[in-house]
Amino acid sequence: MMSYNISVEDVPLNRFHRLLTLRSGGGSFVDGYVLSIIGIAMTKVSPALGLNAFWEGLIAASALIGIFFGGFIGGALTDRLGRRILYFVGPTLFIVCSLAQYWVQSGEMLFALRFFNGVAVGIEYPVATAFLVEFLPKKHRGPCLATLTILWFAGAAAAYLTGQAILNLGGPEAWRLTLASTAVIGALLFLIRLGTPESPRWLISKGRHKEAEAIIRRV
Repeated sequence: MMSYNISVEDVPLNRFHRLLTLRSGGGSFVDGYVLSIIGIAMTKVSPALGLNAFWEGLIAASALIGIFFGGFIGGALTDRLGRRILYFVGPTLFIVCSLAQYWVQSGEMLFALRFFNGVAVGIEYPVATAFLVEFLPKKHRGPCLATLTILWFAGAAAAYLTGQAILNLGGPEAWRLTLASTAVIGALLFLIRLGTPESPRWLISKGRHKEAEAIIRRV
């Protein structure tokens, strides 16, 4: 009897790979939404909170500052703790910080919450990319990674459409709902990521070969 082995680099694209692309791409969608929604809401936020030009600029940049720190944190912790744990940190921060923005009362508080949303975005980049690179067969890797960029812009467009609709229909305090709306897609992202296994490559790097082999056989 002859047995044939095939590398995980060369397996056909299957249902798990497509689902993983959706799970990681959903993070890019939320990233685009989070970073864009503040631009829609700021016209109402500024007079409601009595912001001056300094705080307007700082709040607009707060998520970008958070991304800078989140990228470092995400990269380090992804290698130390594994991909799967960090896969749920971003959605959790999106939910908590976005809901908290509904009750924000000052520019300082909004800056802090937007900063931590930015940290969540920064964490998303290394962990979502690592999952796709380590699971996908090599010939499908490029197109699936390109999908992340497309979904980022889709999230930005969704922020504009959703934000404008809420502001037009929600009354004088609608900007609070606009900022809090990220929690909804953050919760959906958390749910679709349930059941994601740990990366076999990371497990192998930690000497956990049996767990890695079991995951490879399953997916």
